[in-house]
Amino acid sequence: MAKYTSKQISTDQISFYDDGLKKQIEGSYTTDGKEIQVRSVAYGIKKAHYRDVGAAVDQDALESLAQKLLRELAHDPKNAGHQSH
Repeated sequence: MAKYTSKQISTDQISFYDDGLKKQIEGSYTTDGKEIQVRSVAYGIKKAHYRDVGAAVDQDALESLAQKLLRELAHDPKNAGHQSH
């Protein structure tokens, strides 16, 4: 009999005001325990491994990393026209 395993993947919404862009940035992030992936309708998708967070991976660290990645996406000039209509 084959043994099946499944990964627990959680999805969280994130929203914050970016002073540099002078607007609200919204998106979501998922994590599988090894990496985080952020998604934004306006700016696209970006991933990072937990090693980018450091030794302590807790909810605050994940939210900080998600904000950082979304901010990078929002400030990237090549994502300026990514917004879907």
